[in-house]
Amino acid sequence: MRVWDQYVADVLDGTIPACRWVRLACQRHLDDLATGHERGLHFDTSSADAFIAFFERFLTHTKGRWAGQPFTLLPWQQFAVASLFGWKRSDGSRRFSTMYTQVGRKNGKTQLLAGIGLALLDFDGEPAAEVYFAATKRDQAKVAHDEATRMVKASPALAKRVTVFRNNLHVKATGSKCEPLSSDQNSLDGLSVSCGVLDEFHAHKDAGVLNVLKSATGSRTNPLIAIITTAGFNLDGPCFQMMRNACQVLEGQATDDSLFALVYTLDEEDDFTDPNVWVKANPSIDVSISSEYLAKELTQAHNYGGSMLTNYRTKHMNQWVSSSATWIPDDVFAQGDTGPIDPSPTDPCWGGLDLASVGDITALNLAWPLDGGGYMIQSWFWLPEQAIERRLQTSGSTMYEQFATLDNVFITEGNVTDYDSIRRFVTGYHIVDGQVRQDPNPLAVQYNIQSITFDRFNSSQCVINLAADGMTMTPYGQGFVSMSAPSKELERLMSEGKIHHGGDPVLRWMIQNVTLRTDPSGNIKPDKDKSGDKIDGVVALIMSIGQNMTDQTTPKTSIPDDYNIRSL
Repeated sequence: MRVWDQYVADVLDGTIPACRWVRLACQRHLDDLATGHERGLHFDTSSADAFIAFFERFLTHTKGRWAGQPFTLLPWQQFAVASLFGWKRSDGSRRFSTMYTQVGRKNGKTQLLAGIGLALLDFDGEPAAEVYFAATKRDQAKVAHDEATRMVKASPALAKRVTVFRNNLHVKATGSKCEPLSSDQNSLDGLSVSCGVLDEFHAHKDAGVLNVLKSATGSRTNPLIAIITTAGFNLDGPCFQMMRNACQVLEGQATDDSLFALVYTLDEEDDFTDPNVWVKANPSIDVSISSEYLAKELTQAHNYGGSMLTNYRTKHMNQWVSSSATWIPDDVFAQGDTGPIDPSPTDPCWGGLDLASVGDITALNLAWPLDGGGYMIQSWFWLPEQAIERRLQTSGSTMYEQFATLDNVFITEGNVTDYDSIRRFVTGYHIVDGQVRQDPNPLAVQYNIQSITFDRFNSSQCVINLAADGMTMTPYGQGFVSMSAPSKELERLMSEGKIHHGGDPVLRWMIQNVTLRTDPSGNIKPDKDKSGDKIDGVVALIMSIGQNMTDQTTPKTSIPDDYNIRSL
C-alpha cells in the first residue's frame, strides 16, 4: 500500500487523529475512486508516483536541522501531492486546477509550495511554463520564491537545467520561468500563468491577486492555483470565504471537481489546550514542529492572555478567530487595583490625550514608569452634559449614570466638548473678560510631564493652545506601526499586575469595551469603530505608554559646544 493510501486509511479508522474536514477529504478520495469514472475522472497512480519521486530525488531541505537531507514528503504531504497530480479527467488533463490547503504554522507549507512550483516549472513538460509566487507585497512573494531558489542551488540535477537570476528562475531549454509576483508591481498584464502559488492567503485583504492569476490561466491545459495558508482574523476576507467554500465542497453542499481541499484545524468540541488534539492542526507535529514548542507557546500565551491566546489559536491551532474575541479580562484588570494613585511630583511621566469629536468623550492619561517595570497611571475624562443624555438613550451601559459622581470625570455645559476646560485643567491658562489668567496649581505644575501625545490627524485648537502654554505636544500615529507595540506592552503588563490604576471605574469599563483589530502580521490596535462602547481612555493610555517607550529607546543626540560647523 502506498504511503498516501495508508494515510487515508489511518485517518478514516482513527489511527491518525484528524478533524472533520480532513476525514471528509480522505473520504472524498475513496468515494471518487469508486464512482469518479461516472464523471469522467480516474486516478493515475504512475503520475502521482512520479511527482512524489521528483520531491525525493531532486529536492533537499535548505533550512534548520533537515538542511541538506532529501525532501521526503510526510504522509499528509504525499496525500496532497498524489491527489493534485494523480487525479485526471477523461482527456488526460489534470482534474484539480485549484488547491486550498490550510495548515498550522511551521508545518512545512512554504517548502511544499516551493517544491510544487519547481515541479511545474521543469518536470511537468509544459512548454514556456510561467510559475509565479504571488502575494500582495513583493517581499512576501519572495519568501517561497527564495526557498525555491535555494532548492535549485542545492540540487545538482536542477542546477544544470535551471538558471538562477535575481528574482527569476529560468529554464532555457523550454523557455520557462519562475518569478515572484505582487499586486504592488507596475503592471500585471501579459501573464500566461501555468502555476500560481499563494502562500499565506489569509493576509490578502481582497481577491485581486488571486483573480489576476486565475484570469491568466486560460491558455493553459493543466493550470494550477496552489494556495496553502494558516488561518487568519479577517472573517470578511477572501481567504475565509474560500475556506468556507472548500468546506461546503467537502460536505457535499457544493460541487466543484476542480478544487482540492484539505483543511487542518480543530473540531468545535476540541480543547485547544489538550496536546492530544494538536496533531489535527499540525500534521507535521514532532517532525517540523515539536510538541514541546507548542506547549511553550501555549504557556506564554496563557501568561499574556488576550490577543496572545487568540494568536495562538489562529496560527498554531489553525482556527479562524475574530480578533474581538477577548482582550484583557476584568479579573486581569483588577490586579492593578493596588490602592490610591499617589505619584511623586518630581517623577517624570508621559501623557496621552485622545481628543473627542465635538460632542463626545475626551480622555487624558498620565503614565509614570516604575522601577522594575510597569506603570502607575491616572486618567481624566471630559464630555458635554447633552452627550450623557444621548448615551443614556442609546447605550446599554449604566456607566453614563455614574459619571456625575466620579472625581475624574468633568461634565461640561451644552452639547459640545469644552476644550477650554481641558486647557485650564492641564496648564491653568484660561480667559476671563478678555484677559488671560492662570490657575496656581494645574496638572502641569503638580507633575513632571515630559510630553503629551495626541492623534496627529485629529488635532484641534486645544493642542495649539497647550503647546503655546509651554506644554510639549507630540503627534502620535494611530496605525499598527505606532499602536501595536504599546498595545501588546499594556496587555503584558496588565497580565502581570504591573499597571497600577487605583481601580478607575471608567478605565475598567472602557477596557471591557475594546475590540482589537489585527493585521496579517499579528500587529494589534484598538478598533474604535467596532468596539462595543467608548474606549478613549484606553487609546490615551496606549499613546502615553507608546511615547514613553519611544523616548526610552531613541538615542539622545546633541552637538558639542566646541563643535565648529564650516561651509565649503
